[in-house]
Amino acid sequence: MDPIFDRLETLLKSLWNQDRDPFAGDRPAEGRVRPSSGDSDYSDALDELDAYLKDDRQAQERLEAERRRRAEEEERRARNRYSSGAAGRSPGADPSARLSGDYKILGLAFGAPMAEVKAAYKRLLKQHHPDRHGASPEAQKKATEFSARLNAAYARIETWTSTGKIPE
Repeated sequence: MDPIFDRLETLLKSLWNQDRDPFAGDRPAEGRVRPSSGDSDYSDALDELDAYLKDDRQAQERLEAERRRRAEEEERRARNRYSSGAAGRSPGADPSARLSGDYKILGLAFGAPMAEVKAAYKRLLKQHHPDRHGASPEAQKKATEFSARLNAAYARIETWTSTGKIPE
């Protein structure tokens, strides 16, 4: 809860300390630069609002292109973090080699999005759950073994996706 209050405090301080023209109402004086609040999301939203209110199409297009570029950069960084040997992983631990078997158990290609991993896990667990094969002890034993492998594979992928570390 503290980060929310910290962000609210920063926002309120930035609004309170803005250098304003007393005759301009709530708008900053012309020619003055809006002070930075320290919150990039807030600053981006104000820039977008200013461009919209001024009906400045060029600024709106520039801000949209910048937002797309940042999203692509974030996505590229995430892909690189998961596909390269990032810090925190054990030396020589290539995630594609270590986790490809886990993805194969789930019937997915290495690096599939977590939503697909979770859906495949649930589908396979429902299909191979030991309780579904109670009539035959042999089938139940196979289902129990497969469920254990499935659970372990899902846990490793989930840990790797959330922390970037491959569990031993």
